Amino acid sequence: MPRAVPFVDVFFADAMCSLSKVFFDWGMLWHLALHYPNPVPIDLEYIVIPSIAASIPYLIRARQCLVMHSIGKMKNDPRRYQHMLNAVKYSTSLWPLLVSAYQKTVDSESSKQKAETLLIVLFVINSTYSLAWDVIMDWGMMQNPQNFTPECAGAPAIGAPTGTKQQTCAKAVLRPKLRYGALASIAILICDTVLRYSWLLRFYEKRIFPSPDVYILSSQLFESLRRALWNLLRVEWESIKQKKAAGKDAAEAEQQSLDATEAEQQSFLPTPSIKMQHRIIASSK
Repeated sequence: MPRAVPFVDVFFADAMCSLSKVFFDWGMLWHLALHYPNPVPIDLEYIVIPSIAASIPYLIRARQCLVMHSIGKMKNDPRRYQHMLNAVKYSTSLWPLLVSAYQKTVDSESSKQKAETLLIVLFVINSTYSLAWDVIMDWGMMQNPQNFTPECAGAPAIGAPTGTKQQTCAKAVLRPKLRYGALASIAILICDTVLRYSWLLRFYEKRIFPSPDVYILSSQLFESLRRALWNLLRVEWESIKQKKAAGKDAAEAEQQSLDATEAEQQSFLPTPSIKMQHRIIASSK
């Protein structure tokens, strides 16, 4: 039976996904070293090797999801499908890498434009899927949209404290326990949403950034900031889940102890004899 993937391995694998560009640079460096001191030929191999290196973190994380799905299948866990959906999420990060690598190998403008259109569609799918997974699964928020009632959207009641209603509604919509507070959690959620779509800056690269290198550096800094904020709520939600699971296990253990004690006490009670049982039955008649 495969071993369950501990949270620390999942945490570091997710962090590696934010370093995909670093893996790409390592692949490029390795490719340059293979051709040293000759120049690197401009062909398909020039971009394929760095792209494969950039996909390594996503492949590692997808494999962890498949391992957990296999374990859930063996244990007949009804929620094992979530691991498969998570693996699909990481696979959506691989397709933009493949299309981007192909785009650098074509010469005709029409082919480049088609690849660019496909790349945008893949970016939208990946960003939307990942954002929904961040909020619902990784942070445990908005798991029950029915909690967002019209009262939460309305004005606070007369005489009620200003921040009380907003905090209550935020906890109802997000989740009951918010250790960083409602305002900080909402701010992190908004920042994560904006930074998930930071790739839209590619359309304004020449207007905003003085050079492509500055654009690449800025995009990596944005991803580092997003990952740092993501880590706060991810660790918070994992701590809440582990404490909840520990409390559930303790309650089950206490119930089993009580059942065993009751069974032990019953074993010491005297058992009525057969004659006594007949007398009790006869007297009841």
